[in-house]
Amino acid sequence: MLQRLKKRWKIESSLQAIVILIVFSLTGMATLQVRKAIWPYLGLEPETSLWIRVPLYILIIFPTYQVLQLIIASFFGQFRFFWEFEKKMFRRIGILSRQKSMIIVSFILLTINSSAMSNERETATLGGGCFWCTEAVYLRMIGVEKVTPGYSGGHIKNPAYREVTTGRTGHAEVVQIVFDPKVVSFNDILEVFFATHDPTTLNRQGADIGTQYRSAIFYHSDAQKKAAENYILQLEREGIYDRPVVTEVTAFTNFYEAEDYHKNYFDNNKNQPYCQYVVAPKVEKFSKLFKDKLKP
Repeated sequence: MLQRLKKRWKIESSLQAIVILIVFSLTGMATLQVRKAIWPYLGLEPETSLWIRVPLYILIIFPTYQVLQLIIASFFGQFRFFWEFEKKMFRRIGILSRQKSMIIVSFILLTINSSAMSNERETATLGGGCFWCTEAVYLRMIGVEKVTPGYSGGHIKNPAYREVTTGRTGHAEVVQIVFDPKVVSFNDILEVFFATHDPTTLNRQGADIGTQYRSAIFYHSDAQKKAAENYILQLEREGIYDRPVVTEVTAFTNFYEAEDYHKNYFDNNKNQPYCQYVVAPKVEKFSKLFKDKLKP
């Protein structure tokens, strides 16, 4: 194997061939760590379309790999070899040609733009008491692609359920909803939200008492803030409730995913008394009031 590599790379030393292989290996590992670090900041998830991920690999990860390769190579005294290696590679794929470069970049940017437009999603973070209830409702709503129970609005990082239930962390039990605005609007999300919990009881939903059960909307944009405030004004203008709406409308600052056993809790624990007497009636109410918004 070393002989073949030496011939291909036009080098004479077996030791140099081994060092070059080490540089390739370390570059790959370093690039993987960089990808893991920056991917969340780009909002990318495993289910993100390849039409978005592939262009980003070409625009971000590929150049990162090349730069890291030269840096690592310099530590092993192989900068010159890898510099020439990369120049040859770029010539072969036409990147050093200005005309070809412009065509490639234009195609990538067009792909990202069109893919982003076709895959545009919106996120809503809502607290309506126990998140087992709100999760069960929104999982059944058309246009909703993902519902994650968790904790928002508190002052400590990565709280555990047992800590949140004390009411001392400042977090509210919430669900984070990813939805397709072409199918269902944020106003539709709010309509279901206010119809399936009591927004007039401060820090309480039924027998669940504490700040963690407060009614809250953690808005992700000025548009969401305005929509939430206008919706509450409309409810009060129409006199829908006998008491004032106490729903908190606050800018989103953090979200910590709840423990795995909370996810899809209602469907996995339908025989549990709380699910039978608290969650099920809310799901049934949603199904009756919003037949046009039920998933098939």
